[in-house]
Amino acid sequence: MDEIDIRALALFFFFALLDDRKAIECSVLSMQICQDRKKRNPDLKNSVAVVYATSKIWDRVNLKFQRGLPNSSMESGWLVPADVDLGPWREFQKNATNDELLSVIWSKILNYSDQDISEALGLTVGTVRYRLARAYRKLGGMTNQAPRGTIREKQDV
Repeated sequence: MDEIDIRALALFFFFALLDDRKAIECSVLSMQICQDRKKRNPDLKNSVAVVYATSKIWDRVNLKFQRGLPNSSMESGWLVPADVDLGPWREFQKNATNDELLSVIWSKILNYSDQDISEALGLTVGTVRYRLARAYRKLGGMTNQAPRGTIREKQDV
């Protein structure tokens, strides 16, 4: 495991939980799972180990928090730039199923391949793509409902 993988763990939990303290805690637990998996199978791709570990930790913690509510503190080091609006992400996080939310994070935020995601979860590539397609439809529906003066209006010009 290298710095890129540690960053991926932290990003996954930050976007999945929107709780910086819990994200750090879950990242540490996930790192231990990744290291254990890599010891047992040194040929295992790091991305597969990260997806597997984040999935296992997510299953433990996702019922213990309320999605869509931010819990970030300035002293933790998770500073989001002032011009970044996490509102649409919070809305998606509240409305998406766990499968849709996690698929988008693994695929589009962490840039893992559908093959790596499917291998880690023991699913077919088609199932992963189906989950992503459902998530894209939800995200697209949210974009189409955006009020005037937002990104949607600027794209129409």
